[in-house]
Amino acid sequence: MSDETASLGHSLTHGRIQPVRLLVVEGPDRGNEAVIDTGTAMVGSHEDCALRLTDPAVSRRHLAIELLGSRVRVKDLNSKNGSRYLGSRFEAIELALGSTVDLGTTRLAIIPALQAKGPVSDVSELAGLLGRSLPMRKLFAQILQVAPTDASVLVTGETGSGKEGVARALHSLSARSTGPFRVFDCAVVARDLVQSALFGHVKGAFTGAVKDTTGALEDAHGGVLFLDELAELPMELQPALLRALETKSFQRVGDTRLRTSDFRIVAATHHDLAAKSQQGRFRLDLYYRVAALTLEVPPLRARPEDIALLAHRFAAEANAKTLLSPSTLAALSAWRWPGNVRELKNAVERIVALGPEAALPGVLTQEAPLDFHETRTQAIRAFERSYLEALLERHHGNASAAAREAGIARSYLYKMLEEHGLKR
Repeated sequence: MSDETASLGHSLTHGRIQPVRLLVVEGPDRGNEAVIDTGTAMVGSHEDCALRLTDPAVSRRHLAIELLGSRVRVKDLNSKNGSRYLGSRFEAIELALGSTVDLGTTRLAIIPALQAKGPVSDVSELAGLLGRSLPMRKLFAQILQVAPTDASVLVTGETGSGKEGVARALHSLSARSTGPFRVFDCAVVARDLVQSALFGHVKGAFTGAVKDTTGALEDAHGGVLFLDELAELPMELQPALLRALETKSFQRVGDTRLRTSDFRIVAATHHDLAAKSQQGRFRLDLYYRVAALTLEVPPLRARPEDIALLAHRFAAEANAKTLLSPSTLAALSAWRWPGNVRELKNAVERIVALGPEAALPGVLTQEAPLDFHETRTQAIRAFERSYLEALLERHHGNASAAAREAGIARSYLYKMLEEHGLKR
């Protein structure tokens, strides 16, 4: 990239306009921010700018930022010290949300501005994901909001919570659903092979390179590149990845030819990347690029209402001949599941194959995972939900008939349905 760049990028079908958050991540105004939701906004030291900066190296009207949907057009307004992107000065440039630009001594992140209190989805299953709990239905609503855009997404959550499932849902619900879904696990590939696995290599590039080989970036053309355990990516390769994400161009190892690939980036980690960036253990500009949008997958202990639902699904997938018993479901619902959904799936498969006592000695026998009161509360909630579902199904959703059979007031039935997130 030359030092003086008139323009960069190409016009895309940008999609619907979405609000953008301008966040100062470095410089004297660090932490200041502004949200723009329509048209064009200015950044500078003048009081009429949407984002006003005190940086003495910033001009009165330094930048103009125009919303284009999943991208923005940034124009330098003949500023005294110029504006830079990836170290190169520009006059006008189109950028994906999540990019950062430098003006004076200030670094500005341009990221989507999602509503702090988003809607709650009415569905209990979305693109392979399963959940009736409030945390999951909030996540479903966020996925439906994010999937149609082409912005980069960072999926966070504990190990085993289902981050790859969220990435696959984003892919299947997007305009790229007919394209490939390429998984690259940064923690699995040997350190000295990561560059080749990401960018590909040409024959003779190194010992053992007997033929030209494509990398993950090329393989993801037209679809989604899912970077799992992104925090494990070696620091020395992060600048090359950042440039590839920004320009959609790269070189195979041992090659001089510049290649292009059109893909959407979805990354996942169980680490706090923002903290790692502040500690200098992960590039801050790469963090803002991949975390244009962030989705957090709740741990299984935060959604106990979903345990029975998931257990039935996993039992069916394991070809169980009979349904899981109520006592087994109650015991499963009372466990904390430190390994999250992955641990539950493994446990159910063992139950189907070996029986509850042999498969889950810690869960179903002497070893109590929680104190008495918490265990009792979770078991009761699991019973209540199963009872209400069966009751409503038997009466085809007729609340009056259901309340009469249960011997409770209809208003109390409505209250219980609401507590368990069930429709009337």
